[in-house]
Amino acid sequence: MKKWWPYVAVAVAAVLLAVFEADLLYTAQEQNLFLHTPLFFEQQMVRAGGLLTWAGCYLTQFFYYPMLGAGLLGLLWAFLLWLLPRSLHPLQSTIHHPLSTIHPPLSTLHYPPSTIHLFPIACLLMTITTLGYWVYYLKLPGVLFDATLGTIVAVLMAWVYRLVPARYALRTVFVPLSACIAYPLFGFYGLWGVALMALSAWRTEGSHRWADTVLALLAIVAVPLICYHLVYHETNIVNIYWAALPVFSYSDHRFFGYYVPYILLVASGPTPIPSLLREGGKRWGWVFPLALIAIFWYKDGNFYRELAMSRCIDRQDWNGVLSVARGAKEPTRAICLMRNLALFRLGQTGNEMTGYPNGSARPDAPFPVRMVHTVGKKLYLEYGIPNYCYRWCMEDGVEYGWTVERLRLMVLCSLVNGEFTAAQHYINLLKKTDFHGSWARHYEAMLYRPPLIANDPALKPILPLLRNDNFLTSDQSQLEHFLIEHILSAPGNTREQLELTRFTMRYYRTNRSKIIEP
Repeated sequence: MKKWWPYVAVAVAAVLLAVFEADLLYTAQEQNLFLHTPLFFEQQMVRAGGLLTWAGCYLTQFFYYPMLGAGLLGLLWAFLLWLLPRSLHPLQSTIHHPLSTIHPPLSTLHYPPSTIHLFPIACLLMTITTLGYWVYYLKLPGVLFDATLGTIVAVLMAWVYRLVPARYALRTVFVPLSACIAYPLFGFYGLWGVALMALSAWRTEGSHRWADTVLALLAIVAVPLICYHLVYHETNIVNIYWAALPVFSYSDHRFFGYYVPYILLVASGPTPIPSLLREGGKRWGWVFPLALIAIFWYKDGNFYRELAMSRCIDRQDWNGVLSVARGAKEPTRAICLMRNLALFRLGQTGNEMTGYPNGSARPDAPFPVRMVHTVGKKLYLEYGIPNYCYRWCMEDGVEYGWTVERLRLMVLCSLVNGEFTAAQHYINLLKKTDFHGSWARHYEAMLYRPPLIANDPALKPILPLLRNDNFLTSDQSQLEHFLIEHILSAPGNTREQLELTRFTMRYYRTNRSKIIEP
């Protein structure tokens, strides 16, 4: 049991991630898109690290079932835990061994993982649990899996370096050759793997240590520059060494605190930090990783409520929306708007609204979080303003990349607007995914039988709220102000529109001081 307990710790970490971050994991796959088409693969390969992001996108879609996606992540962590001691443990050749001139004896490659090797796993977990609102803004595809896959690639390169025969300077030739292959496919993690090979050269007898180290350093500097000038013309030269790493940037401001897990992860490669724990690592080495996870785990309760309420809206679970809203002592405006939508859908627009807290708490993020980038597009559609939902889906798709959520919303907007050709286009894309094909086929049937639209549970409540005017102006990213102005300035003719107007007027009169958006 003693040698198996690190694997047990990894399994526990995966389960905790699935339990406490289920809504984040589900949202991550909603903000992701993987298509089974050659064109999608080619679109990823036009950037350094393209194969890594392609694989990350593929695995991220399994978070449609959070426990399944977390299980895959746990299996990858377990494999990395098995690989780490074999790649970075000091290795000595045995001269009398008949294969010692070809490769290190296989008996020396069997090292059980220890507490020290849990440190990189803790760093990988932190790359997920520190994200918060960045899940809506990061432009790196497959970000939740990229760090894990990239780390496995880097460590695997160091292991393969040790298995390459030492004679005829084959290891020395392998160093620059692997850099030329790994950087285009895996970006920064390929360069990190080259650095780990240089480190392995000093831990493995039979290697040309100085030659391998110098070649590794030259390859790390030169290969990205060569690729920048000859292959990846669209990549900013500032980012060529950090390809396949997330860019925590908003309005030209970098937020370097979010790179701490990645810095600690890279530092754990040559094991300087775990080495500090080596003496007491067997007994107390688990304390440091556990403390890091606890400190850096994102703890904004309103953020998790927004994620949970958004999932409830997708399921048309309005009672679930209200149940989550009750737990917010000082809610964000997004929570208030989703709660009001649920009250309206359930016909509880009287005194029932007084039983829920109101507030204007700011999202816990170092940058301004606007509802139009989070739940706002969904709210526009639910309140019967599909043009603005479609517009923001299009803008965010161009700015941040196309996602499952945006394509689904654009299908619904096109259906309620009677734009069936546009709906067919987005449905065709969703049919090429693994988990949203059935949803796409369900709504594809409505293209041929439009009366079905009026009976669909998701679309039926939206239709009576649609206005006769068909226009598009600027909302200045002030979603709540625009919604209130739109509803009150055009009361409409249907019973649902009039009831929404009365409900909005009552709410605005008593809460106008709290309606503040960044």
